[in-house]
Amino acid sequence: MGESRPVVTLLGIGNATMGDDGVGIEVARRLEETARYLGVLVVADGLAHMGLLRHFVESDVVVVIDAIDAQAEAGAVFRFDPDAAGVTQLRSHNIHGMGVGYLLTNARLLGHHPRVVVFAVQVRDVLPREGLSAEVAEAAGRVERLVEDELRHLVAASSWEAV
Repeated sequence: MGESRPVVTLLGIGNATMGDDGVGIEVARRLEETARYLGVLVVADGLAHMGLLRHFVESDVVVVIDAIDAQAEAGAVFRFDPDAAGVTQLRSHNIHGMGVGYLLTNARLLGHHPRVVVFAVQVRDVLPREGLSAEVAEAAGRVERLVEDELRHLVAASSWEAV
């Protein structure tokens, strides 16, 4: 019996009209061609909302790119599992009003348990403007490479257990 590849979704979250908050959308859009070639669904959807829940329900793996305010140096890059980071309670942990932990917890309540990997970039500021600050723009390039490597690893795995 042949093994199937996991269903992988790349989810870019943010608000492109609020400066550094748009980093998730920016990086997801940069990766669209590569991700689609790899068979990864790309969603550059803007703000986190309940409509994104279906991606947590329908996917084996969800790779999220988002902005974060962790009180770190602007442009700092974080990679974490929401469970290990302790952000899977039913409350928001981001500026969008609904965090990844909220979506993941709701998927679990529906009986789905996707693996979630979050790549987050520390914002310099979140102000009404188009474009990223210099620090976050530089970090976006690093995150793009890190996420591409992650996606290639995920789709190269022959089964969900190998991931």
